[in-house]
Amino acid sequence: MLKKIKKLVKGGRSRKEDLSVERRDLVREHVEEHMVAATLAEAGLHRDAQELVQAGQLARRKVLLVGREDGISDPVVHYAVGFAERMGYEIVALNVVPLPGDSSRTPAALEAIVREYEKSCTESVKKLQEMCAARGIPCTHVFKTGTVEDGVREIHDEIKRIEFVISEPDIPREAMSRGEPWVVPVYSLAH
Repeated sequence: MLKKIKKLVKGGRSRKEDLSVERRDLVREHVEEHMVAATLAEAGLHRDAQELVQAGQLARRKVLLVGREDGISDPVVHYAVGFAERMGYEIVALNVVPLPGDSSRTPAALEAIVREYEKSCTESVKKLQEMCAARGIPCTHVFKTGTVEDGVREIHDEIKRIEFVISEPDIPREAMSRGEPWVVPVYSLAH
């Protein structure tokens, strides 16, 4: 992902084909939620109206942790948990598995590949979930197929209040394991 951003900044690709702007009107969403609550209250469903308003107010801010295919490295897990703990955020862990582009595989074979990856991803997130549980941080794991960009976009649309994205660095795992210095990428997610 970092390479794509650098390429875009350096002018390696056409901005028109890659740039997609989507504006979410959070004020409008907030007003609409309150209008629904007011309608429920006018209809005599006071408890339902109150629960709707409270649910909107209690929604915690979230950080999206994007793993590399079927895993998330320990340093990135530790960084994300520390970040979420300091900032009072929930963690949404995302694993995105790209499907092979060739059409030579049958749908059953692709489904088997996806199931195997999903099982591997679920195993790799257990350490993160244990660390979060020990510190009282809510943690959710989501598995998607396709591209990382599409996965992040889908999660951003599905789950409210994701404010930051923490991802694996765009360097080989061997370099990470050798102890070479590297930085954990953190992005602000515009609404």
